[in-house]
Amino acid sequence: MTSLAGPGSHVASPRRRRALAALAIASLGLAACGGGDDAAGAGDDPNDPRNSPLAELLGFDASPAEQRARELEVQQQMVACMRDEGWEYQAVDYGAQGADFSAEFEEQINDPEAYGAKYGYGVVRSYEMQDEFGSVTFDDPNQDYVEALDGDEQQAYYQALYGPSPEVGADEEFVMPALEDQGCSGKAQLAVNGESPLNDPDMQERMNELFEDAQNDPSVQQAYDDWAACMRDADPSGDWTSPDDAANEFWNRMNELQGFGPFEETVDSGGVVVADTVPLGGAPAIDEADLDELRADELATWKIDWACQQEVDLAQVRRDVEQRLVDDLVDEFPELGGQ
Repeated sequence: MTSLAGPGSHVASPRRRRALAALAIASLGLAACGGGDDAAGAGDDPNDPRNSPLAELLGFDASPAEQRARELEVQQQMVACMRDEGWEYQAVDYGAQGADFSAEFEEQINDPEAYGAKYGYGVVRSYEMQDEFGSVTFDDPNQDYVEALDGDEQQAYYQALYGPSPEVGADEEFVMPALEDQGCSGKAQLAVNGESPLNDPDMQERMNELFEDAQNDPSVQQAYDDWAACMRDADPSGDWTSPDDAANEFWNRMNELQGFGPFEETVDSGGVVVADTVPLGGAPAIDEADLDELRADELATWKIDWACQQEVDLAQVRRDVEQRLVDDLVDEFPELGGQ
């Protein structure tokens, strides 16, 4: 999976630090996608994305079904809270909106090697899925009610739902309000999930410091160097320094075939990392011959990439660094271990 906040990323604001902490697993190249229903049987294979100490520590190892059930419970709490505030609100089942990628997700998580052998980095696969799933749409059951309110009422409605909008000066950094100050949405999350120590700004700051140290760990950098040497031996035409480089090459080629620019990561006005993506159902068609060539190259490179990762034991190196990160976090913040 492509890193969303790779080594050397500049941490611009507390809001971005929060985002980076949430994406820490993705950035380390480990279990970015969380757990699966049978995560308990995943064993100790470092290549299995369900075996992630960091995912377990941060609570990112829940299955999609568990995550959806928790979100539905949050929504029901929001309904009751908004009713108490004098407003109507209908629960939104985000899991039922748009395309259902759960089967694809489970296939990739349960056997990443087999998935890669079929789809490589998933680049051409993502294009093909556009026809299978079509455009992703969102139907908000509250839209008609909100649109019937006048301007002042709408402002009051959203303040009750999400809390007052924080005022941030031109030279000030955005700081995420505490959950209890985020209206019925925040109160509902507290009721269902409880107060997380991860909301502590000091912990977020320290987590990012430790995380950046882990990204630059000499053992990881040496593993990348060894991996790159292995890749050059197998394919001298490539000039990759990490598996992310190899994957991004094919995302760039896909974008170019569709008339878009290179795949890039940008930072929005709030300091959050945003990876450029092509909207489902909205991408230009690609000539079949070009697509076949891209698919063949993607699969060939992925096969070499996977073999080189096994040769240098990259997954185990990353896992060891991740475990040290977890140990440091729990040592400095014992409350994390009780999550």
